[in-house]
Amino acid sequence: MLPYLFGLGALLLLLCGSINEEMAVSDYSAMQGVATCLVFGIVINHFLGLLLSDIIVSLLVGCALSIVAFLTLAAKKRKFLPSLFRATWLVPSLLLYVACLYIVTSDPVSGWDARSIWFLHGKMIFYNRSVDAGGDWTLPSIAFSHTDYPQLIPILAAQIASVAGYWNEFLPKLSLVALLLPAMLLLLSILGRKWRHSIFLIVPILFTGPWLDNGYMDGYLALYAGFGCFYLGRWLDNGRHLDLVTGLLATGVVLNLKNEGMLYALLLSALLCLFLLHKRVRIASLKAGRLREGAIILSVVASGWILWEWKKHLFQLKNDLQLGHNSLERVLHRLSEGSLTVILKHLYVVENVNLSLGIFLLSLAYKAWNKERPGTGAPLCALVAMMYFSGIVTIYLATPCDLVTFHLPTSDRTMLPVHVMLLAASFSLFEPADAKAETGGFVTANQ
Repeated sequence: MLPYLFGLGALLLLLCGSINEEMAVSDYSAMQGVATCLVFGIVINHFLGLLLSDIIVSLLVGCALSIVAFLTLAAKKRKFLPSLFRATWLVPSLLLYVACLYIVTSDPVSGWDARSIWFLHGKMIFYNRSVDAGGDWTLPSIAFSHTDYPQLIPILAAQIASVAGYWNEFLPKLSLVALLLPAMLLLLSILGRKWRHSIFLIVPILFTGPWLDNGYMDGYLALYAGFGCFYLGRWLDNGRHLDLVTGLLATGVVLNLKNEGMLYALLLSALLCLFLLHKRVRIASLKAGRLREGAIILSVVASGWILWEWKKHLFQLKNDLQLGHNSLERVLHRLSEGSLTVILKHLYVVENVNLSLGIFLLSLAYKAWNKERPGTGAPLCALVAMMYFSGIVTIYLATPCDLVTFHLPTSDRTMLPVHVMLLAASFSLFEPADAKAETGGFVTANQ
């Protein structure tokens, strides 16, 4: 699985040649680059599965692309690959890969939602050999299964089972390793030599740990939401193209994991545009090659989501939240009966969002005490976190389902992205901002 995904990820190195030099700067940049390639491979695999529908055909096409891309990369950049895969970080990363395999596959799929949503969808795709699942998405008997949910993990799980030739409760969980390993590599690349800041990286694992091996997507949604904010914020500060690519691809993963990803992507996109306007970025000053590469990444990120939205329209799959013009009436009714206080107390206090916010505010106060001006990354992460929190509160107010018995018990999962994004904001405060953008970065109107 790992060589297959990296082979697809090699397409990124061929399409976006500007990140190659940045990846070769240090071991930590190399780790970030390899993780980004793996994420790119996951996103491309998802796109192929939706485009071709037939799981076996999509896997064969993916294998062909993977082999061709890797051989082309090896032929064109013979010196690049040895400089990228240094033993100093490659050996520990392989050990980390083995650890990820053990963590994820040592137990069967255990969570109710995991068995009834993502891995049930994967099983349907596997037995029908098609993402269309023989039209079974429309059966009333599986309406409980949130059939409108994105199919990134179900497609990958079905492909793994297809290669093995059978489905069980262990093997398809390898699809989670595909997300866990890049996440661990990204965390290690962020840590670098700044071991004194390890608290900001350990805490996200403590928050998400139980949700990384039980088959739920919430832990991965939280980690990649944090990566998206952090890397795009760091790109705003230093102009590194690799950070931009990593941030966009992380956002693409979030978008294709759960429906909450649409809220996250919308908020992050809007705030990113506002920050770019605030910095008065001259788009015209960007090199044509950078603009082309950026357009390629954006199209890859959006393609899988667009295809699934189209399939949902064909199958007439609707979300059970029933958000629309009737939602306002439900919101007003819940406000009148005092539900907002119950929701805020449960999400903010019971789920310890106040703790993560407190860590961020203390970090901000420390920077102010030392008279240090924070970069752009911290406010970007914090604003996305707070707006995402507000969005979840609004959804809880608008839901047609019972609030106390249906939604509030799931708040420990829905608040994970808020925790991780606030912790990413805290860590961003201690990230040293470069004095000026690296070569190829954007230029502001003040320069």
